[in-house]
Amino acid sequence: MQHPFRPRRHRQQGMTLIIAMVMLLAIGLASAAVMRGALSADLVANNTRVQTLANQAAQMALRFCETQVETPDANKAAGFAIQAVANPQNWTVYSNWSGGTSKAFTLPAAAMASATSTFTPATMPQCMAEVSNDFAPAQVIIVTARGFSPDYAETAGRQTAGSVVWLQSTLRVN
Repeated sequence: MQHPFRPRRHRQQGMTLIIAMVMLLAIGLASAAVMRGALSADLVANNTRVQTLANQAAQMALRFCETQVETPDANKAAGFAIQAVANPQNWTVYSNWSGGTSKAFTLPAAAMASATSTFTPATMPQCMAEVSNDFAPAQVIIVTARGFSPDYAETAGRQTAGSVVWLQSTLRVN
């Protein structure tokens, strides 16, 4: 006879263990999804930041070259020159931007200096000014600039990392 206060013995079937394992699996998958989303958001924010830095560097180069175009020859920065008319246009030929035949002007570090920032990019922005004959008889100068992100890298003339922003303006010179 069974004691009145002692519960009956049932065979355990392990259902609690299965439910606990399913709950742990669901929590693990949810955690992985949240971490992946946080990582993606961080990558997007970093890409936006480096793209913005490259854009700012290109804008600085564009403004610098526009100022040089409007400056009398005696006061221009050393090494800056307005390129003659070429076909195809100089700015469209990649070898004109780098290497021994470069026609591009690389901004000096002093042009990037600021009283409120100590940031200097690893690759300084460049610009090129050239005469365009598309608007004759008026003299029109096309100014093209490119700025680089801090993580920009190039190997054998090919971009391997980072961002490059190209900007262009057209100036009518009297």
